[in-house]
Amino acid sequence: DTGPILLAVNPFKSDDKGILYGKETKEKYRDEGERRWQRGESGDGDQENGSSLPPHVYAVADRTFRTMVTRMYHKDFDYSCKRSQHSTPNDNQQTKREKTNQSVLVSGESGAGKTVTTKLLMGYLAELSERPQENTKLSVNMSIERRVLESNPIMESFGNARTVRNDNSSRFGKYIEMNFSSTPFSSPTNQTEEAKISLVGASVETYLLEKVRLVHQSIGERNYHIFYELFSLKRGVDSYVQDGNDNIHDKVEIEGNDETSQIANESNASLVDKFGLLNYDMEDFRMISNSDTYDRRDGVSDFDTFRDLKRAMNIMGFTKPEQNAVLGVTAALLHASNVTFHEIGEVECALDMDNPHLSYLVDLLGITKEDLN
Repeated sequence: DTGPILLAVNPFKSDDKGILYGKETKEKYRDEGERRWQRGESGDGDQENGSSLPPHVYAVADRTFRTMVTRMYHKDFDYSCKRSQHSTPNDNQQTKREKTNQSVLVSGESGAGKTVTTKLLMGYLAELSERPQENTKLSVNMSIERRVLESNPIMESFGNARTVRNDNSSRFGKYIEMNFSSTPFSSPTNQTEEAKISLVGASVETYLLEKVRLVHQSIGERNYHIFYELFSLKRGVDSYVQDGNDNIHDKVEIEGNDETSQIANESNASLVDKFGLLNYDMEDFRMISNSDTYDRRDGVSDFDTFRDLKRAMNIMGFTKPEQNAVLGVTAALLHASNVTFHEIGEVECALDMDNPHLSYLVDLLGITKEDLN
């Protein structure tokens, strides 16, 4: 069955005050959804029944979640999902019925706001199912809910780019599956058992990546964000490296609920040198210079998005060597775009072994010049 269809308009500006998508707005829709769910007005019902709030992406997410939850139980079952501790297994089995998956399709033309809308949906669903965590760094940073949401900066860095119409256009399709489970837990206020719907996992499938963008961008467009973000490593490093100072450490902040911890990165200076970026700028690489476009018009800094990427990779469990390996391959692609060749006869050619980019390319990929040739 097709549920309600929401037409949402991209405001084309940041919601800094949270009027459209802030915490207070989110709480309004959550309270409204809870009230209607307890009264049995949502779930398998039709259109929004007398909602006092206007249509909103949060309303779509709330209805999707509560419909899924409601269909885990009999329609006459108490929507508070409370069970007496004296109930029998047969009683509990009779309250359940076949579970039904719920789907939300986000579609629209380029620049319509699909990427942000998807993040808002995921954030709302994750928050509805968020379980209480112990006050530790591990639980704050590595909870399933947190990791599901932190997958977005990684996908955006490697799959989004500036186009003529949109500065953060997703150049691929994605299918995101969030898996929930009903888990009983004891109520601290009474001797009953409540069924808690928890997010237990998620998977992301990507498809139709625009591969041609790697080698060609139209005027006014960029390659994928990660190639420009990589140059954030050079910020404030150049002069120190030239002076022989190798003891510069970048701090990547990981924000928790009540505290902020800092993880020391490998020296930015040594990474810049290892990746072969010290003596080169964006304009020096063919892969990202053919459109003569290097910045974003939406005011978003590549330095900030690179910081978000590093934080997300930490939370997702990427080790430091793994992170540097991923960034190293990215830098290798930049150098590969500058590789040159010598003609040998009419149909053959060979690598120009004197090209300085070749040395960085083979070192970063872990191969030899001869093997590549």
